[in-house]
Amino acid sequence: MSITERDIRALIEQFADAWVRADFDAIIAPFADDGRFVVPSRSWQGHRAIREAAQGFFASERDARIRINRIIWNPEARQGAVEWVWSAVDAMGRRYEDEDAIIFTLDEAGKVTYWREYFNFASRTYTHGHLS
Repeated sequence: MSITERDIRALIEQFADAWVRADFDAIIAPFADDGRFVVPSRSWQGHRAIREAAQGFFASERDARIRINRIIWNPEARQGAVEWVWSAVDAMGRRYEDEDAIIFTLDEAGKVTYWREYFNFASRTYTHGHLS
């Protein structure tokens, strides 16, 4: 299967939208059955584990927003990178932003086998005050 830059942009936009909508079926949809999702100090493999990770996130955080800044795609290696700004409201009602860099790999069917996010909690920025 030939995967184009347009296909990758659609995949990334749909994945970001799934997080914004807290749609757990859509969050796991791009992953291969044994796909791996990695964030700093945590890793999940398989649809069930990734779904549980997303559900755990939304148990304490809400109102996710994502601004995609850059997408890079290497079709020969079926690997890519994304830079996006992730924003959400934490359990204390504070909106925050994290700059996020992502490396991903797709299988021949176009499913995510590896998705690794790099962000630094120490560089997190907060908006003023609390949100309701």
